[in-house]
Parts: sequence; C-alpha cells; structure tokens
Amino acid sequence: MATIDDVFIIDPSTTEAIAVEHGYEQAICGEDICGSRTLTIFRRNVSDRSQVNIDAGEKFHLLYVLNSPDECTLSYKNEMHTIVEGSGALLVPGETAVFTTKGSELELLHMIVPKPPASVEEGLPGGPGYFFSRKTLRRLSDASGGRVRRFCAESTVRRKDGSRLTPTNAIQAGEMTYLDGGSSPYHQHVGTEANPEGASHCYIMFKGRGMVEVGETSQELGPGSLVYFPPGVPHRLRAHGGPLDYFEVQAWKSFKTNVLSEEPLGLKWYYDPETPDGERVEWDQS
Repeated sequence: MATIDDVFIIDPSTTEAIAVEHGYEQAICGEDICGSRTLTIFRRNVSDRSQVNIDAGEKFHLLYVLNSPDECTLSYKNEMHTIVEGSGALLVPGETAVFTTKGSELELLHMIVPKPPASVEEGLPGGPGYFFSRKTLRRLSDASGGRVRRFCAESTVRRKDGSRLTPTNAIQAGEMTYLDGGSSPYHQHVGTEANPEGASHCYIMFKGRGMVEVGETSQELGPGSLVYFPPGVPHRLRAHGGPLDYFEVQAWKSFKTNVLSEEPLGLKWYYDPETPDGERVEWDQS
C-alpha cells in the first residue's frame, strides 16, 4: 500500500536560492529534486528596478505573479501590461517576455515544460501564448460547494466566447481554493497511450494549511511547501483548520484520473453563473 513516503514534499527553506542578475532564483521542482521529467519550477525574485527576460526557446513557459507589486510591468507581444497578483503569461516556443520592476520587488512562479509529442497535443495547434489575469479567468466551483478553481492553462476550459483558454496540452495549471473542510476525492493519476509515463503533478501551497493523505498516512502542509506526486500514487488533499489556497500543475496534460473514493458530490465542476440569477453550466472535461 502506498504511503506518504511515496510522495516528495519540498520545504522551500531547505532548497538553495541562487543569486542571478535580476535577483535570485530557487528551484523547487525538477528531475534532480523529485524525478519530474516534464516539469521544472522556479520561484524567482526580481529586485526593485530590475528586469528579467524570458526566452521560451523550444519549451513552454508559464509565469504566474505571486505578489501584488507596485508599478511592475510585463512586455509581451508588443503590448505592455500592468501586473498584479494572479496575473501572468503562457509563452509557447519561440516567444519572449520581459518583466520590469519600478517600485517594488516581484515574485514569480516560473514553470517550464518541454514541447509535447503530437500524440499528446491531439490535434491542438500548440499556440499562440497569451497574457492572463485573475479578472479574465473564469471561475469554476465543484458540485459540493467546497472547492473553487481558476485555470491559467487548460485546453478544455472555454472562454465566454466559446474559444479554448489554452490551445495546447503541454500544461494544465491554475489556482485552487478549498473552503474550510473542503477536500478532493481520493484519487490517482496514471499514464495514457500518448503519455505512458504519466504527468508530472504537484501542489504548491499559498495560504492556509492542508493535509495530504496517502493510504492510511498523512502529512500537514504549510504555506510555501510543494508536494509532488509520482504517477500512480493515490492521494487526497484536505483543507486543515480553515480555508486553503494553493496552485496545482499537471504536465503534460495527458493522463487518466481514477477516483478511488465514493463521492456523491465534488466530481463535477461548473462555470460560475455570469449573472446573479443565471444557471450554472457544467465544465465538459472531455
């Protein structure tokens, strides 16, 4: 039976922060840290009045702003964006972006994913990239009412005009909130024919505390910690002692989820109504 010892829990206070030209960077997920072959994650600190230039090269890069900086901007696709907490960009291969700080430090979550094979993309064009902010992302709630999410990247989520949020299966990622007592079902993610090794999958804790359960064992997670689940390891996450905010990532987005607990609610997700008296529309995850 799987136990908590089968997952990797990374405490950021134990990983080295390396000084770089724009500030410092801290690797919190990667092959050398937890065996992740399709996902590398850095926390980046960009000093006041500095710049960080991101060149996607041949990979996909998801950049997510962790704090609410003053007068910080993102130059991307010949447009200048004012950035706030929860904003960022998905860069596809060949794209570039520049973050500039003018009045405060900037903290970024920087996720890097290799280009997936055509079998994973399932006919999707793989681009272009885009800028996003929390205000522009559609909110989804589960049927139990205990969980809320906003995806930054997800190929089956639709914008209000019906277009895909993300034209690639390279990465699935977004914000998650569990209300007090909220919980995922007990489940596991396994590989597919297109992606036999399965997805690199992790949670990054933001606010509150969570309890991750594997088999009959568990461990509490605090703000800043990252938990990485090797493919096939069953798990459940619960809010512990109040609401919980965290960030969830799967890369590549080609996996099968097996639900191992009996859940009368919580397996279905709905786009929040656009008007106070509007009806919820179920998110089609196929």
